[in-house]
Amino acid sequence: MISISAQVFAIGAACTWRDATYLFRHPALLWRSIAARNVVAPIAAVLLIKTFSLQPAVALTLAVLSMTPVPPLLLRIHLSRGASMEYALGLLVSQAVLAVPLVPITLQFMDWAFHRQASYGADDVALLVVRSILTPLAAGMLAARYLPVLGKIVRILLMVGAIVMLAGVIPLLALEWRTILSLAGARTIAAFAIFMVVGTAAGHFLGGPADPNRTTLALATSSRHSALAIAVAIANFPDSRRPVVAAIAIYLVLRAILNIPYLRWRGPMQLQPEYAGPAPGVGAVSGAATGMSQGAQRQ
Repeated sequence: MISISAQVFAIGAACTWRDATYLFRHPALLWRSIAARNVVAPIAAVLLIKTFSLQPAVALTLAVLSMTPVPPLLLRIHLSRGASMEYALGLLVSQAVLAVPLVPITLQFMDWAFHRQASYGADDVALLVVRSILTPLAAGMLAARYLPVLGKIVRILLMVGAIVMLAGVIPLLALEWRTILSLAGARTIAAFAIFMVVGTAAGHFLGGPADPNRTTLALATSSRHSALAIAVAIANFPDSRRPVVAAIAIYLVLRAILNIPYLRWRGPMQLQPEYAGPAPGVGAVSGAATGMSQGAQRQ
């Protein structure tokens, strides 16, 4: 959690309030984003769980993943590929805020679909998204306002956060490798792969008409917030911690692999004038974010 918060803080240091509220000023794109992430994805998860005879931990993981918001680390891809941060950050913020009502609502849908009783209150969701996304993001934006130099070292801050996260993940994989292997069957891999392909296709289709937005929503729809998924799963099934963590590890590996052909097909996220970032004069931090995007394109 510390590594995620550190990276969200770094992202906040390279962005502005205008970026964060982008989708709330573009309601049509906001509704299409909700349709892809919060309608298509949960329906796909339900159909896959009913179609495949999945192990309970895998079925539980797929269900809870489908209802989670955008993972903060997704924005690192956009920084490295020269994409506009407005839509990506607007998606992160809007999905974090909307997760408070949408996660409990989606849980009710899952209860109806599987005839089981599960719960995770809006207050629990709010606490997690505020702590892991909104607070470090706001802190980064505020800090950069008074310390503009932070906007120039975002890459370093992101790298440090990634190293800390990797240092925590490797021991976990070493401890849970037997559980991971026991779950990584053909049905598990097929169900996760189809879920991600459907999400990528839905995001790509609904993310238009601006080309960069298609790529952003495609990646965001197939990427889910793993920490919140674990929290929801454990809150309802306390004994499922180890198999759920193992199933999420399988999902993360598959996501990394399946993103490669899509990103190669899409190529660099070339900025269009209307998506080139906030208007001039919104602050020094905005200029730093734009400079980072241009530097990534030259590389």
